[in-house]
Amino acid sequence: MILRQTIHTALLVVAMPAISTAAGLYPTGQTARSMSLGGVDVAGGTSPIDSLANNPASLAVFSKPVAGLSLRYVHANGEFSNAANSATSMREWGIVPGVAFAAPLGGGFTVGFGVVPDIALRARWNLIDAPGGADGGTSYGKRGYESEITAIRTSAAISWQATETLSIGASVGAVYNENRLNAPYTFQSQATLRTAKTLLDLNTSGWGWGFHTGLNWQPTKDLAIGLSYRSEVRIESDGSARGDARRQLDRLGLGAARSDFAYDAEVNNTLPPMVSLGAQYQATEKLKVAAQLDWIGWERTFDTLVVDFKRGNNRELNGITKSRDIHDEIPLQWRDQWVGRIGAEYALSESTALRIGYAYSPSPVPSETLTPLTAAISEHTIGVGVGYTKNAWTWDFAAQADIPNKQAVAKSALLNGEYDNSSVKLGIWSVGVTTRYDF
Repeated sequence: MILRQTIHTALLVVAMPAISTAAGLYPTGQTARSMSLGGVDVAGGTSPIDSLANNPASLAVFSKPVAGLSLRYVHANGEFSNAANSATSMREWGIVPGVAFAAPLGGGFTVGFGVVPDIALRARWNLIDAPGGADGGTSYGKRGYESEITAIRTSAAISWQATETLSIGASVGAVYNENRLNAPYTFQSQATLRTAKTLLDLNTSGWGWGFHTGLNWQPTKDLAIGLSYRSEVRIESDGSARGDARRQLDRLGLGAARSDFAYDAEVNNTLPPMVSLGAQYQATEKLKVAAQLDWIGWERTFDTLVVDFKRGNNRELNGITKSRDIHDEIPLQWRDQWVGRIGAEYALSESTALRIGYAYSPSPVPSETLTPLTAAISEHTIGVGVGYTKNAWTWDFAAQADIPNKQAVAKSALLNGEYDNSSVKLGIWSVGVTTRYDF
């Protein structure tokens, strides 16, 4: 199982996290312009938001102070089937914002500051809990399955126009992470509790930090090449975990034992490193084409999810485990991901441009660990959009669709068989608007 998060920072209080999973957990484009181009933006972003999210070297293009604001509405439709559920549907929606500012300092240097969402993923289902647990027959009936993970990055960046054709940039970012899981939970690795099932309500939050470097090179007036590297971010998030194992205890003949519990909780998340290489080419006076290839290192960071329950208040449970603490490791086994992107922009006039793009991102989630709460399985994304500039204002609008994708599980690697012979189907569509003001 993977966990999910809600944004509580003051800046993002108006936002609801939404499913946004075209590149694992990452969105296909931060701004409306990059959404419409299939996420292509490493070789020449035109918004400070894209520069901070994808290549800090792109800040060098701004010859005057600029501010950008982006809003994205996301709507997801899901369908899940297993032994206890037949094509049970899920609908989820949310609004994801981003904001950034950039200003030249002189001497070829430009600085930027902003807040952008790295991850905003939520899944809420009403499912029948399939029989499982330590006895193989424990079920908590029909109930909500909720999972959330949010990562919001606050970045400060600087770029330098080293030559007429080369700019380099770097940024450092503090990442705020929240996790939430409210669902039946089967312990996976703890020696005493392994295979036992309980209801669990877990909430944690924490901070981590990472860096981002990049360069932009323009070998000819018509060709620009961008390269960037974003480091992994390790986050230890702390919070609480509460639950009740009454049905599991009853099935084991332990009905007299206390079933409720509370712990301090710690979840260790590591956001993966990413490398992006892209180019854009002015093919004709009106037509610009672009392509990009991303590598995302899920394999080393999303192999196992570590959850620690500490200082438990249930003496009987503490006696069974011979400790007030429980350490559990949940297998994820995600694969590294290569994402290919292409896009084109056609200038109707000096002020108006039309855009289209496509991204292919094979699912990093193996079938063996897939659940409806970890269904980051979208693979094909199509975007269209339009941009309009008048005086100091630039407005971009986009519509994007992740073509519905279905992934099946034969034999699950998760205990105790609840997800054997199951399937998840997910489709996402979104619209975005971004504005930029040149001071």
